[in-house]
Amino acid sequence: MFHFFKKKTHKKLEINLHNNSMIINGTSLSFPLSLKDIEAILGKPDQVVKKENKFIKYIYDNAGIVFEHSFSIKNHLKKSKTYIDEEHLISTVFLYYGDVVKSMTGEKELPKQPCQAVVLSDGKSPYFFSDRHRVGDFNLILWTPYGTNFNGIAETITDTLSISYFPEIKNERESYKLKETDEEVLHFENINFKLAIIQVLMYDLEVLKPVFNIFDFAEEFSELDIDTESMEIIQPALDHFEKLQIPKEYAQHVQEIYMDGGNEIYLNLIPQWDGEDETFDLNEVGVEELRQFPNLEEATIMSSNFKQVKAVFDEAGIDVELL
Repeated sequence: MFHFFKKKTHKKLEINLHNNSMIINGTSLSFPLSLKDIEAILGKPDQVVKKENKFIKYIYDNAGIVFEHSFSIKNHLKKSKTYIDEEHLISTVFLYYGDVVKSMTGEKELPKQPCQAVVLSDGKSPYFFSDRHRVGDFNLILWTPYGTNFNGIAETITDTLSISYFPEIKNERESYKLKETDEEVLHFENINFKLAIIQVLMYDLEVLKPVFNIFDFAEEFSELDIDTESMEIIQPALDHFEKLQIPKEYAQHVQEIYMDGGNEIYLNLIPQWDGEDETFDLNEVGVEELRQFPNLEEATIMSSNFKQVKAVFDEAGIDVELL
């Protein structure tokens, strides 16, 4: 028999996702969550791991589950009008399935036992396409071995599953036709660095508009026959970002860069990207590119050439670490 939490229950967990709620053994939790919400059903976590200004992880060892309180989700919650307060920033749940608990991306904050919970999507086993599934306001990702993908109904889950609350932001439609500007603009030699800056200005801060949405873009430029379920870079979208002019005055707003596989900029370029390859790695950047941003103080980057890139950031006086 599976023992979830000795003080609470010996019953095997059933997790059903519906709209913005996670129903655990019949009790509904509405996202975003607070620790008190979770403890009311599961009791106190076995481990609490904090990384300043990044995350707090609440780990349930015997259940094989980790709840993540993420500071970076706050802006998105505010823009989607679902923000409650600083306590309600738990937006992602990790369920570590398999014979043994295995790290997905090198993380060390792991439960001691594998997960055995049954996960349902609106009462049914979820259907995954290229490891991904969307139900209500939740994004689900199966972290299958590198180079493989799962397609179909997942009645039995054997790979780590992440469940992220990511409500849609409603924006008024604007044309994506590019316009020339007489203003001074920023200059980029490396497209992956430019994409990281666009993530900050367009999606995190929303000062660079219109906010790009691949579905709206495909509708406006229907003659391009864009595949919005693509597993490869959508070239017309990348061309758009390469040509996009960014006014120099916006540079002052960039204080931090945080590159992550779930960033909106990447999912609008490769809608089915799983974040497990080096497509968007920042492997080259110039000192002069960095010095365009006078208030940029720290960066967390994806890179397979980190040592050399770090030397450039160091020269520009910017703290940088590898994701």
